[in-house]
Amino acid sequence: MAKRKTKEQNLEGLLQFLRRKAKLMRLRKTTWEQSLYDTLKDLHYKFKNQVPIICREKYGYIVDFLLTDYNLIIEVDGRATHASKEQQKADNQRSRRLKKEGYEILRFWNKQISTFNKEQIDQIIKSKIQLIQNQ
Repeated sequence: MAKRKTKEQNLEGLLQFLRRKAKLMRLRKTTWEQSLYDTLKDLHYKFKNQVPIICREKYGYIVDFLLTDYNLIIEVDGRATHASKEQQKADNQRSRRLKKEGYEILRFWNKQISTFNKEQIDQIIKSKIQLIQNQ
């Protein structure tokens, strides 16, 4: 007779899976993720990239960047993947779940990462941080 897994075992399995996947994703950054990574480093933000997060002990996500001092998630989205109505709906649901866990989300399109200079990106991030701090 098979043993049922406990809730803790299921969560640990999910977390282990997400950690393995995040490690691979760190090794395979997109051009835009690498560009934002370099910009965040240059601007001296304290952050982690490709961070596994479990929401409500049920849903697991890997976020592109997490500014740890502000609980600010920064996502880099490509139009090829994130422009469809279905994906936008899924992204919105993901954002709602992450917000319930206490995170704020800032999204950049790949084109914005390619077009904006370091100072513009910094100003956008600082504006979002200001909003967070005023809540």
